[in-house]
Amino acid sequence: MNKPTLSPPGQEDAHRREPASRYTGVWISLAAVLLIGLAVVVLLPKFVAEPPAVDASPNAVIPAGSDAQSVANELMQAYLQLHARLLLENAPQWGKPYWGQAEEHAVQGSGMFAQHKFTASANHYAAAIEILQELEGGRESRISDALAIAYEALERNEVISAIEHFEQVLAIEPDNEAARYGLTRSHTRIAVLDNMAIGEQAEARSDLRAAQEAYQEAMLLDPNYEPPALAFQRVTDTMESGVFQNRMSRALISLNAGNFGRAEQSLAEAAAIRPNDPAVQDLQQRLTAARTQSAMTRFRKQAASLTRVENWKGAINVYNKVLAEDPAASFALTGLEKAEARLAVNQQFDHYLKQPERLFAAEPLANAETLLQNVPAAPPEEPKLANKVARLQKLVDGANTPVSVTLTSDGETEVSIYHIGPIGSFTEQQLELLPGKYTVVGSRYGYRDVLKELQVIPGAGKKAFSILCEDPI
Repeated sequence: MNKPTLSPPGQEDAHRREPASRYTGVWISLAAVLLIGLAVVVLLPKFVAEPPAVDASPNAVIPAGSDAQSVANELMQAYLQLHARLLLENAPQWGKPYWGQAEEHAVQGSGMFAQHKFTASANHYAAAIEILQELEGGRESRISDALAIAYEALERNEVISAIEHFEQVLAIEPDNEAARYGLTRSHTRIAVLDNMAIGEQAEARSDLRAAQEAYQEAMLLDPNYEPPALAFQRVTDTMESGVFQNRMSRALISLNAGNFGRAEQSLAEAAAIRPNDPAVQDLQQRLTAARTQSAMTRFRKQAASLTRVENWKGAINVYNKVLAEDPAASFALTGLEKAEARLAVNQQFDHYLKQPERLFAAEPLANAETLLQNVPAAPPEEPKLANKVARLQKLVDGANTPVSVTLTSDGETEVSIYHIGPIGSFTEQQLELLPGKYTVVGSRYGYRDVLKELQVIPGAGKKAFSILCEDPI
């Protein structure tokens, strides 16, 4: 019966040329190839079992007394089973060049078998089996090596090579997670590199916003790929640095222009970018100092203005504000002392000017006279105080000037004035009285006493006053 043979996966050696006399052997080999192909298709499910233990040495010697044809046939069957199993496991894809070498030996073994050269056939099949066994046994190392090569290629952005080696691993082991992950990253890397190129071009033309967006897109595509993150951070830092410098410049310009509100706003924006930058802290100190100095200047002018109009209370309030900010402010200390003293003097004058009748009493009048002695004249820069001095002096003079008072009565009534004494009875009496309030009492036998208040006003001229008892008891 005919023996099944395998068809070679490769082409015949180009340099090998068979003479015309051997074409018959070639045709026999080709026929065997077809039979082998048919056997693989029809018998493949039967061949996936473990191959029998066979001496697979390429230099196998047919044991003495053995049937060489039988041994060659057994080795062929063992090869077919091993070949079929590895074929199902995609060995042609990942087993290069070993797969081709094994198939070449199988083709040679098939040809020798067809020519009844069974010992040579057995040796070729044994060699093919050994190669496939080595291929099968080195599966794990192939996976490991291919993964290593693939990830190294991916690290160097050699995407095509990485994809090939990841696919090689998946051909050996379709469920290999590392290879699946690496293959996904490899395909993604193409888009990542495109975005990186876009970002670099944008960065080169100083379009930092576009560069940032491109790098961010690349970073989102593969978060584990470091270059996009580094590029994104570099551009972001550059942008932040530009914004920071811009805000610091605006803050400085506003500070120099005395626009402290705008300077504070710009400085806050800069601090939000680099809160710990020494330049921010330095400019903040300068801004604070400038604000304080400006406030002091404003307070000084305000106090001077209030002093010029003799608003001592207002000046005192301003000086107290200054000292609350800077207790050692010399102009405020000096100004406060003067303002308090001038306020006290003015309040003393106001005490009498608001109620001039106080001067009609001896003690207040004496105190007013003492005040005038202590402040005989106001400084030229204090016209309001000068006016008060003059007004009080006039009041004091008036209080010390007697007023002529004419008293009239009925000649029967006895008249007396408290704190002056009895005047007696009369029809008309002339008296010189100092300004003030006087209590005048009239008494007459058989009549009710009369008590009247006499108010003598300075500068009013002669005053007439009548007192008599007219109500009989």
